[in-house]
Amino acid sequence: MSRIAVVLLAGSAFLPGFAAAERVHRYTVDVDADLATLRVDACFSGRAPTMLAVESQEATSAFVEGKTVSPQPRALAPNGMEMSLRGVPENGCIAYSVSLLHARKTRDHSGYANRWTGRDLVTEVGLWFWRPPTLTADEDIEVSFRLPEGFAVSVPWHPLADAAVPTYRVGRGAYNRTSDAAFGRFREIPIDVPGARLRLAVLNGKPAPDVEAMRRWIEDAARSVAAIYGRFPVPEPQVLVLPGAPAPEPTPWAYVLRGGQGSAHFSVNQRRPLREYVEDWTAPHELSHLLLPPTDPNDAWLSEGIASYYQNVTRARSGVLTAEEAWQNIHAGFRRGRKLDTKGLTLAQATQRMYRDNAYMRVYWQGAAIVLAGDVELRALTDGRQSLDTVLDAFGRCCLDPDREWTAREIFQRFDAIAGMPVFVPILDAQIDTPGFPDLTSLYGRLGLEGLGGKVAFRNDAPLARARDAIMAPGPYRTPRALLGAGS
Repeated sequence: MSRIAVVLLAGSAFLPGFAAAERVHRYTVDVDADLATLRVDACFSGRAPTMLAVESQEATSAFVEGKTVSPQPRALAPNGMEMSLRGVPENGCIAYSVSLLHARKTRDHSGYANRWTGRDLVTEVGLWFWRPPTLTADEDIEVSFRLPEGFAVSVPWHPLADAAVPTYRVGRGAYNRTSDAAFGRFREIPIDVPGARLRLAVLNGKPAPDVEAMRRWIEDAARSVAAIYGRFPVPEPQVLVLPGAPAPEPTPWAYVLRGGQGSAHFSVNQRRPLREYVEDWTAPHELSHLLLPPTDPNDAWLSEGIASYYQNVTRARSGVLTAEEAWQNIHAGFRRGRKLDTKGLTLAQATQRMYRDNAYMRVYWQGAAIVLAGDVELRALTDGRQSLDTVLDAFGRCCLDPDREWTAREIFQRFDAIAGMPVFVPILDAQIDTPGFPDLTSLYGRLGLEGLGGKVAFRNDAPLARARDAIMAPGPYRTPRALLGAGS
């Protein structure tokens, strides 16, 4: 029976978060070609870790059996999400197997621990990757894939170009965060945009998705995000497109995972024409999440606010929307956020209860209101010389280490330090613990926006009308007209 082999080896890379390693733990993971079972041999360099750990709570039930290999066999079994390696000597080895067919746990917002699309499989790395809980400065991991003929792999790790077989550096960036691997008969497609190479995998489906159309869609969205400050924020993100979404819209569900180099997953209705994907807000929203590092879940309003704001700004700048349409979308979002503000909660409370209370629109759009207010205030104070774009540019150069989780306050403190003046923190202080959705009347007045019920009107004699227009002004990247007229 043919198998997929995964070998974790040593090596080097030259990305932020990677350092030279002296000790390397080598794993070989065999997967049946039917993607049912993984058999893992793990050999440790030097002193063996005292235990191994996983991210997925399903890993224990998926674990089939394990044993030490040297110096003599001894049974191994997990205890929750940890597995003791007591007695494994220096340079010792273990072996274990995992059933991929066993896991069927629903994960928040992102489907199953294993998800099939046709004959292709997306699986949580944390389901089968029992690894040291931490890596010290002298340790590292690389992953090499030996694949049966016609198979491919997609992972959110750094690829090594000179390897004889597909090989990836794991590193320490976001080491303990959720990530996915995909196996199947797809082809991974590199998409080069300023500052990054996205690695796109379009998985199998019936009918078969138009892979070239998916590539053009993702490239367009990535270029629009890269144009915010001249480069895409993450150098090598994984992008997975999973066809078969049972909904009329092109992309009914999508999400970002922050393990490894980060990844964006899109569940798509592959029957929709390319034009609908390009006009849709989903891809710019998800890719804009990568403008920030991993953020404290209690501050999800900031990540979602940035994404909700830029999903409209980037499409206006690239010509997918007119400036008027973009402002209308933002106005409509604020109205939805205010409409769902039925319990008089503070933003901090609403964010903590977002999943339980289905308060997404309140959290997303109050976050966007804070982001807009900060962008406008900074433009006003500097006569347009600085903006949220310029702050994010500087922040991206110093502070996107994927191994660190930031709070919203820490991010805003760094924003203000970059700007050289207090802008974002005072807005945060005024809103985070104040009950209810904020009153935007003053902000609208300064921008020359008039909310007439569900419609927004424009006044050009307002104090900050120029700032309003500059936010949505055409940018350096313009979506090709052919994409907007594409029928397939």
